[in-house]
Amino acid sequence: MGTAFFGAGLYLSQPSTSDVIDRPHFNIDGVAIVWAADSGATTPIVSDFIVENGALDPDLINTDVHTVVTGTLSALDESFADGTGATLRIQNIQGGPNQTTRQGDRFTSSADTLNAFQLRANTDVRTIRSDILSSFYVATNKAFNIDVVSSAVGDPADLNLIRLRMRMTQSGTDDGLSFGSAAQIPHSGNGAASGVQWGGYRRLSTLTGGRDIFRGNRRTAIATGTIADQSIRFDLDYRWNTGNIDLSDGTFDVEAEVIYTVYIP
Repeated sequence: MGTAFFGAGLYLSQPSTSDVIDRPHFNIDGVAIVWAADSGATTPIVSDFIVENGALDPDLINTDVHTVVTGTLSALDESFADGTGATLRIQNIQGGPNQTTRQGDRFTSSADTLNAFQLRANTDVRTIRSDILSSFYVATNKAFNIDVVSSAVGDPADLNLIRLRMRMTQSGTDDGLSFGSAAQIPHSGNGAASGVQWGGYRRLSTLTGGRDIFRGNRRTAIATGTIADQSIRFDLDYRWNTGNIDLSDGTFDVEAEVIYTVYIP
């Protein structure tokens, strides 16, 4: 007789597993906002919105900022459209003081006036030092630098005749728009020229290769506020002085293009 054996086995199955990993991460990068006018003389308008991204610093607005006349929101090109020139002095006037066209704006334009004057044998017209003052505005959440490069529009020799100086204004009101109430000078040094790389005037001919004109070590924004509140104004003074020019020299233009690049180092 045969004997049969029956065995019962127990099988335990292992459950499948799957891990889901989620790691959201947000950060606030460096941002620099530059505003003044645009090529159509619209003001005030933000034409540069720069976001820190390594060495790229992309600009999210594909246009350029154009300067305004310092203390106003009038685009520089628009303000000079009626024709302007170097300041003039009428000297050696019979019975009276010299007269000039330097009546607050440092250049000659149709807004200037002269009084009738009597001639003497040596009464003459001479040019005197002329300045063009222009500005743009910057608001940032991080330290930034500004590079400058100049180029001639006509005669390259013109670059030797124009000198440049930069300064900063922390706060003010231009044509009814207030700026700077929540801003600081973006360098911790003392004085209005903190961070500016040279103190006086420099010929544009020395800037054709490009170089930093400002190096900051802190942001402009110091308190809660609007873009204008957190902006400071960079003021540019272009000085032209060739000495005395006689009427026999005729008419001529002295012109240059200067490009400022705001970037986050």
